[in-house]
Amino acid sequence: MLDSAVDNKIHLGKNTHISVTKALIFFVIGILLVIGIWWLVAEIYNTYFIVTMSFPTPFEVFSQLIDYLGGKTLFRATIYEHISASLSRWIKGFLLGALIGIIIGFIISLKDSLYQIGIVPINILQMIPGLAWLPVAILLFGFGENSAIFMVGVVAISPLAISVSSGLRRVPQVNKRVAKMSGLSRLDTLTDVLLPFATLDILSGLRISIGSSWRMIIAAEMVVGVAVGLGFCISSTSASLNYVASFVCIVIICIIGLIIDKLVLQSVEKYTRRKMGFQEDF
Repeated sequence: MLDSAVDNKIHLGKNTHISVTKALIFFVIGILLVIGIWWLVAEIYNTYFIVTMSFPTPFEVFSQLIDYLGGKTLFRATIYEHISASLSRWIKGFLLGALIGIIIGFIISLKDSLYQIGIVPINILQMIPGLAWLPVAILLFGFGENSAIFMVGVVAISPLAISVSSGLRRVPQVNKRVAKMSGLSRLDTLTDVLLPFATLDILSGLRISIGSSWRMIIAAEMVVGVAVGLGFCISSTSASLNYVASFVCIVIICIIGLIIDKLVLQSVEKYTRRKMGFQEDF
């Protein structure tokens, strides 16, 4: 029996290693596919459709990226300072919006009447495009960093409010009755019964909220009048026709987004699924 358990553990370890390797291979193939399509579009445009400006090729962009990573400045700041500014604004806005969204989601999940009333403004909030909040942000905070943070926070609210409320409302009533009969306090019922059942819904909403808010900070920096940040760089380099530098910023945005999604969110989700006994598929 001991030998069988050891064999199963070894077999599971091998399967996990193979699955991770396959996932990495598929990821690399996907990246190469994107670069290949990008190269093909650039070659076709530069060969047949070029008017005044050439389409940046992957080689040009990645060469310029290496220069910026080496310390070359862009609008009197290093690329690291632009990244730091964008991340700082995004984190502040996201944390504020996430906290509000989680609180709202929890409150409206308590009763059906609260949910039926509360989900209406949340759905309305979800329907408003992020950039449509620009006049509100300018009226409240004027041009600058606070407006960008506000716009990020607003975008982050609705996905988490919906996922938290939906996840908590999906908990079977029998689970709640068993918790009550077992003498669990409300706090213990929340932490031991409700949250574990709703975890995957919450993680899904978290993923959407993070992705939406990250895209929003880039768009906000392009319009609210900040003087440093990745969005500011894209807007300014496009205005000065420095499209290679614009593409460099886009590549950096994609890299940061992939790191957040693949290394952070997917790792948390996989860990949660394993802890809950779900089968992991790659």
